[in-house]
Amino acid sequence: MDIKTKLRLAFGLLFAVVLSFGGISFYYMNKIAQSSTNILKDNYESLSYASKMRKILDENPLPLTPVLADQFSVVLNKEQSNITEVGERGAVSALSEAYNVIIDSNTSLSTKQKALEKARIQIRIIEEANMNAVVRKNTEAQEGGQKAANYLILAASICFILLFSLAVNLPDLVAKSQK
Repeated sequence: MDIKTKLRLAFGLLFAVVLSFGGISFYYMNKIAQSSTNILKDNYESLSYASKMRKILDENPLPLTPVLADQFSVVLNKEQSNITEVGERGAVSALSEAYNVIIDSNTSLSTKQKALEKARIQIRIIEEANMNAVVRKNTEAQEGGQKAANYLILAASICFILLFSLAVNLPDLVAKSQK
């Protein structure tokens, strides 16, 4: 094998090592970024909706004005479209039922008060489900990050061994070819 071929192989190996290390790094960084995006998208929106609904119920007396009832209804519809956690669907359904009692003009004030308490409980369930999910998903993302770091350390170690071997052996190969 002539020196030109040996150099091409050596630099080809170097290129392949750097490219594979970069690919592994890109894959895991993308995976971690996607995990954090999902946490924000799925759970932050539900927590925001729950906060808005709670604010409307806590800061306004019954019966709700038509404007407040419409605002609550809009936020409730958004939450119904953003069900992402176990138990959230049932809580949103129960909240919707309680809300219908609250806005029903034929219902007595004492019945509306009971429905208001039920609505507050359901909002708390939605908040707890989403806060627990944030904690769980954050733990999973941290574990994924640690796993990625371990893979990158392994890949970096292999790359270092290959490149060190190349750096040590390449001058000998070139020198032998010169003789």
